[in-house]
Amino acid sequence: MFRHLIYIALLTLALVFLMFRPYMPGSYDQLAVTISAMVQIGSYGGLLLILVGGIWLLSRPGEPGAERRNENFWKASLIVIGLLVIIVSLIPLAGDNPSFATLFLVVSLALIARSWMRTKEPYASASTPAAPLYLILIPLIVVAVRVTFIDKAVEYSRNLAIRNSEALIQEIENHFERYGRYPISLQALHGDISPGVVGIKEYCYEPYGEAYNVYFKHSSQDLAADEIVMYNKRDEHAFASHRLDILEYTGNELALRRGDRRRVQLSTPHWMAISFD
Repeated sequence: MFRHLIYIALLTLALVFLMFRPYMPGSYDQLAVTISAMVQIGSYGGLLLILVGGIWLLSRPGEPGAERRNENFWKASLIVIGLLVIIVSLIPLAGDNPSFATLFLVVSLALIARSWMRTKEPYASASTPAAPLYLILIPLIVVAVRVTFIDKAVEYSRNLAIRNSEALIQEIENHFERYGRYPISLQALHGDISPGVVGIKEYCYEPYGEAYNVYFKHSSQDLAADEIVMYNKRDEHAFASHRLDILEYTGNELALRRGDRRRVQLSTPHWMAISFD
């Protein structure tokens, strides 16, 4: 049993690491963002496994004559896991990683099918008494860690990217001092100044009114929303959810169609977090 507890701890640590990796310092990794979302959504869906595991544990899986019950519980848990795999694979499929979604789905379903075929084998019941613990402890711990620490991780990564932007903002101001205007664009092959956060690709720049916006897209604690974190020295923050809105509307009409549902003034002056559905 101790060996199984070690395995549970290692699997849980791996999932927690993958979940929080986009909020860690480092170079941008799009796949890390995708996998983090998959783990977060999968962990909430995995709470269904706690019910299966709890009932299984109460049925005394280690007692003599429980082989038939254990086989049925194995199959029930595999069905739930299969449904979760299909749901979770929609995340990369709907995003920028359809190849990864296909690979993940095929490999996962193949492993589930292999496990299903082995439920009738004589040695399959050797680790059965510990199986309910995997179903109960792993999703429970992962969800508990997310609920407890996700806000702190989001705030840490956001503040780190804001601090790292100071060099870019200073260079923009230096350009104004030299030429009397802000640059029209900073589009280039290399961004030179990195946010330094795994889940943040780059800083974006655009002239706006008599000043400019510097912003980046950030993974927030709300999985149903996109977050734009923006700097504007005049506190005239504005961002649209669709390019066609910018092309078709102006003024108050554009403001009504921007799509941002929540704005949070951050502790760093002139920075704001804008959430979009």
